[in-house]
Amino acid sequence: MDLWAFYRAPAGARVPFPKLLPARLEGRPNRFLIVARSAGRQLRAACRDPGRLTAILRPGAELRLAPAPGERRVTRHDLVLARHRGRWVCLIPALANDVLARALEAGGLPGLEGARVRAREVRRGHSRFDFLLDLEGRPALVEVKSVAWRRDGVGCFPDAPTRRGRRHVEDLIERRRQGGAAAIVFVAQRGDVEAVTPAADVDPEFARALLSATRAGVALRAYGCQVDTRGCRIARRLPLLLPGTPLP
Repeated sequence: MDLWAFYRAPAGARVPFPKLLPARLEGRPNRFLIVARSAGRQLRAACRDPGRLTAILRPGAELRLAPAPGERRVTRHDLVLARHRGRWVCLIPALANDVLARALEAGGLPGLEGARVRAREVRRGHSRFDFLLDLEGRPALVEVKSVAWRRDGVGCFPDAPTRRGRRHVEDLIERRRQGGAAAIVFVAQRGDVEAVTPAADVDPEFARALLSATRAGVALRAYGCQVDTRGCRIARRLPLLLPGTPLP
């Protein structure tokens, strides 16, 4: 049953993956490195998601790795996907930006109708933002947050305290106070979440900043993805639940 009457995104908005290598997780020595086993061979792969990921990256977890050539690299693979509760989760946070851009190029998204990418990696003041969009006829600074953690069917961000994330929110609030347009977009790179919420128990300051953002007029959007071994695309808009907001 489609409880929230989700709106579907353009079908042609998939960001494809290269051919992925099946593997199983053996360990995670630090936030940026995993040890896996594939076809009897032990591999070390880069982990691009620095979050805790304790519910996802457990010993024995099914993984998919991508080859990552480069003479100066210590690791020859990147962790791309992990299997959690029977679903694939994409663990490359930067891919959320590509997925959003591809969806906008392919025909737009509910809640961001008509938006067009002007520029990426835009620096304003002491912060760098993911996008400058044309949004409702105005240039809007946009920050994208990738969501991997799921709790009770809801995607939660962050799964570890993030001073950088809070600073982004505060800078976007200041932009609104100065009369500019701003937005924060949460992209859940997994297909089994029903909504997205700030994890106030993990980072209460980020949650409070997000409440201040919505009061200041910063646009907040959330989307869920369809993820498989072929690629990732935004599939639907999700409700964004702020602290104190009950599930619909």
